[in-house]
Amino acid sequence: MEEKRLTPWQAFKELLSGPKDKPIALSIYNPFSLKPADFVTVDDVLNGIHSTQFQVTEVDAYRRTIGDRTFESVDYVVENSKEEWLTIRVSDDHGLPGNTERTILLLFPDYEGEYDEELHKKTLPSGVLEIKDDQGQVIATYERLSGLKEPYRADVLVLTANESPRHESCEYWDFGRKTEDGRDEFYFVEMSTETGMIHTWRAVQTTESELSFLRHSSESQR
Repeated sequence: MEEKRLTPWQAFKELLSGPKDKPIALSIYNPFSLKPADFVTVDDVLNGIHSTQFQVTEVDAYRRTIGDRTFESVDYVVENSKEEWLTIRVSDDHGLPGNTERTILLLFPDYEGEYDEELHKKTLPSGVLEIKDDQGQVIATYERLSGLKEPYRADVLVLTANESPRHESCEYWDFGRKTEDGRDEFYFVEMSTETGMIHTWRAVQTTESELSFLRHSSESQR
């Protein structure tokens, strides 16, 4: 008999309805074992962050299925004392072309807004994304990674300190470019499949040596 595979969201629901012997945040793909209210210090001078402490506000577990393979990643959404936001995205699933090690990206929020039909139906499928300043001048041009045109689709389990876990689903597009100093820079566009809300981030790669963690012993996030 052929084994029945769970969809990503079915797997999340099974997890939520299962035994609560440990926090949900520690039952998902979570390589740094962080929970909401934990702290992360980022000291990545090359990427413009100098020994800054952030607090984890969300742990977002992503799952997407391509063929018979399920890919998992996690976003640690963090905030510092100046109310500056950063997302630390981690995956072990060959997140970048040719990369077989763990991928850690720093995502800097760039834009948040309502559904944009021209962006969704014309710009993103073209595989080329131009970022403009307030005067309409192009400041960066990104191309879709691996030459893809279609978006990825993912189910997301969102965990926070004070709310019940919730499910979201999204489509997202990944772009990249070489900067003037020869470094790789990425740009992510994510659109909620429920509301059409769009979020974008500029992203750069970092390493675990630039991160340090302070974990709380609270078991409140279950």
